[in-house]
Amino acid sequence: MMSTDDLPFEGVKVLDVSQGIAGPYCAMHLARNGADVIKVEPPGSGCWSRELGRAFGDQTAHSVVVNRAKRSLSVDMKQAEGLAIVRRLARDCDVFIQNYRVGKIEKLGLDYASVTTSNPSVVYLSLTGFGPHGPRRDQPGTDSVMQAYTGMMSINRNSTGIPQRIEMLAIDFSTGLYAFQAVAAALYRKATKGRGAHIQTSLLECALGLQEAAMMEHHLQGGAAEPIGMPVGMFRTKDGYLSLNARRDEHFRRLAELLGRSDWLEDPRFADSPARVRHRDALMAQLRPLLEAKTSDEWSELLSRIDILKAKVNTYDDLFVDPQVQAIDAVRWVEDDTLGRVPMATLCGQRPPASGDRLAHAPHVGEHTREVLAELGYAAQDIDRLHACGVVSCHAG
Repeated sequence: MMSTDDLPFEGVKVLDVSQGIAGPYCAMHLARNGADVIKVEPPGSGCWSRELGRAFGDQTAHSVVVNRAKRSLSVDMKQAEGLAIVRRLARDCDVFIQNYRVGKIEKLGLDYASVTTSNPSVVYLSLTGFGPHGPRRDQPGTDSVMQAYTGMMSINRNSTGIPQRIEMLAIDFSTGLYAFQAVAAALYRKATKGRGAHIQTSLLECALGLQEAAMMEHHLQGGAAEPIGMPVGMFRTKDGYLSLNARRDEHFRRLAELLGRSDWLEDPRFADSPARVRHRDALMAQLRPLLEAKTSDEWSELLSRIDILKAKVNTYDDLFVDPQVQAIDAVRWVEDDTLGRVPMATLCGQRPPASGDRLAHAPHVGEHTREVLAELGYAAQDIDRLHACGVVSCHAG
């Protein structure tokens, strides 16, 4: 067993049979907090997070992020001996995480009812796309599907009004965070009251949780959501883009004076925030050309002097060398044995990632198969036999 350095979930055993992003990301946070997380993967390509984006060996950026600090057990659950291994692990785990489509996990005898017959206090997390009931219950749900289905694309449109996908797995990762919060709370209850839990959630529910305020605004404003104030938005500059928020009356006054437009302060259309929202098209038409006269850095300097909310639109390369990011160590550079030197974020409440730290290491497919099976009592020759007949896969590295 790996040393956990007195981390908060030291001694907690997690069986992660989920695939992709949301479930594995939840399990990763448990692992980074000290839990012993056994990641169950099919032989061959392993978890399909290893196929998201450009692959480097058996890793991708996504697989490294969601599988850090885990142990990989590569086992074929379609074979009886392989399924028996996972069932043995399920009998002794504190947390069980799965994201099979509705009705599939029951066929393996690893559903909540089956697992609790031998492990009644387990914290069991079921993640689905659309939830366990309803007309879409058996349909697969991905991040892009959910961005469209839950209305996220409808509030994220380009300049021509076409709904756009956020170019990252926003719903998958936020679902993983919501799930981690729920599992952590259930583990506290288990520790204090001795009771487990069956947590059932979905990408659909978590996506709506993420957008709760936007949904409420839509309802309260009759489907025509207004800006939070004006001027607020993205503006073209001489060399890029700038996010600006001067919606408060005092901020608007300072901005107008900076731009030499004191006449705005006498214009009844711009007298206060509600008026500026009503006449936003006229205000923005006058403001945009003014901001195109200087670079983003020049505006950032000028706006900082008068304490106006703003931010240059950075690329990730900009962020890597940004003095503020460096000052708080928000991004650490870590050596990965497959990807080389990669940036990792410093996560809230967790030990900062560092080269050589097991909590920053993402396992290869089957890297810990022999170790896990040995802990279950399998002899070396038995493991060799299981490997030879394809029941398990052992990483050769």
